[in-house]
Amino acid sequence: MPELAEVAYASTRWKTGINQRIQDVIVHPKSRVYREHDRSSFIEELFGTILRTSQTHGKQMLFSFSGNRWLGLHLGMTGWLHSESKSYSPTKHDALVLTQSKQKLVFRDPRQFGRLRLHIGKELPAWWTEQPISMLKPSFDKKIIKDALVRHKKRPIKALLLDQRYFPGMGNWMADEVLWRACIHPACRSGEIKKPLCDILFQKILFVARGAMKSVGIHGGDPPKGWLFHHRWKDGGICPKSKNLLVREQIGGRTSCWSPARQSMELAK
Repeated sequence: MPELAEVAYASTRWKTGINQRIQDVIVHPKSRVYREHDRSSFIEELFGTILRTSQTHGKQMLFSFSGNRWLGLHLGMTGWLHSESKSYSPTKHDALVLTQSKQKLVFRDPRQFGRLRLHIGKELPAWWTEQPISMLKPSFDKKIIKDALVRHKKRPIKALLLDQRYFPGMGNWMADEVLWRACIHPACRSGEIKKPLCDILFQKILFVARGAMKSVGIHGGDPPKGWLFHHRWKDGGICPKSKNLLVREQIGGRTSCWSPARQSMELAK
């Protein structure tokens, strides 16, 4: 599933459509991405409007249109945004197609786990403003982590980092990257992480979130060389720091990758 920086990059695929009028709106007649709204309302409300701005928060996107229209978009597991030529013909996986004078803006989602939302009003929709604090904001501080560690003391730290209530936009590879850099075993119970290591964890969260945005968020593709990301996908991967074998196992219901040479359970106590 796309994570923080990947979502930010995906949103740029519609950048060429900013300040351009929507001449036609095509909605997929059966796609589940419209499960929260009547799909016909997207046609009625977006037709004739002008795409004004885009922004992202964690794994969510928000596009504003003239006439106080707002389009919320969640990519899900397989969703992505595309910019196609004006002559492009929609395919069976295209959930939403916005036609403009020189192009078509497409939201494609083969498995239909994504979601589209529509809001009409001068103010930002509540489902956007009520999201948890972004890891990229100055207001994201150590207290958020400390409170989460105390509240969920029995949860594996890997599972906690994936909780979008505290770390919006954190996904599987980002969580592995954070723990590898903080030298914390992913199965370590959250309540066992004391203040000195909590401070390190906080700094590594900021490093990974900001580093991902400066690389993946701008150019797409992969994060910088030297990150665990490049070694975690296959069995038999080598830790770029210790040069020892990495381990991949299920922890908290998700495949996790870590370096036994760096991430001992004892280090977190």
